[in-house]
Amino acid sequence: MGADGQGSRIRRALLPQGSDPYWRVGIHMAYWFVPRIASDSTIRDTYMAPGGRQIMRRSHNATETQVYFVMREESEEASAIHRAPVERRQEFWASRFRDAGWQTERFIEGMKTSPFFYSQEIVQIRTDTWSKGRVVLPGDAAHCASPYSGMGISGALVGAHVLAGEINRHPGDLPTALANYDRVLRPFVNEIQGEVNPRLLRLGMPMTQHAIDVFQAATALACFLHIPDLAARLSKEDRGGNWQLPQNPAPTSAA
Repeated sequence: MGADGQGSRIRRALLPQGSDPYWRVGIHMAYWFVPRIASDSTIRDTYMAPGGRQIMRRSHNATETQVYFVMREESEEASAIHRAPVERRQEFWASRFRDAGWQTERFIEGMKTSPFFYSQEIVQIRTDTWSKGRVVLPGDAAHCASPYSGMGISGALVGAHVLAGEINRHPGDLPTALANYDRVLRPFVNEIQGEVNPRLLRLGMPMTQHAIDVFQAATALACFLHIPDLAARLSKEDRGGNWQLPQNPAPTSAA
């Protein structure tokens, strides 16, 4: 099982040479820890800067604060930087955000000594097959819907449930089990991936200060009118539409 994430090397070996499984939305993200200070809150703060840039911070314990840099950029350099050494990636992110304002200087300084640093391009994984022979791709390696879907963990758990069920249902016929895994799960994956709209994502990352002001005024008004609460109460469908999680048979004894 190639459960090695959206950058899966096992998927690269499984797919035909030259195939590109990445569906890009033009957004990139970096993430690391900095020492917590008194003003850091457990509630996430989001700061918007011109140029389609966002900075988010949230403290998850008494000593550390999580920092996220997010930006809109469609360039070969931005797509390639995530495969570069950590030092080069940190230089890239510092150069893109150095003039952003707020606590940027603190976050960039903390980046240099952080014990953890990660960056990625926001993508979906879209392929025609999730298996070959006795090799199968689960989770993000098969069908990453992107962090903006809100379905990363849910999608992986649902996929594992379907895969295990089909293997239990056809214990002596792995090709049939893996073909059914694809057939049963793909409508669910297509549904949750299709809910990610790049235009809406980019709308939430304005390029100018005027657009930022308009966006913040609109969201403040929506919150004042309790529109998010109303939308949640009126929502009638689970994520994934009308797709139903199949019942799995009991595991078949190998004895």
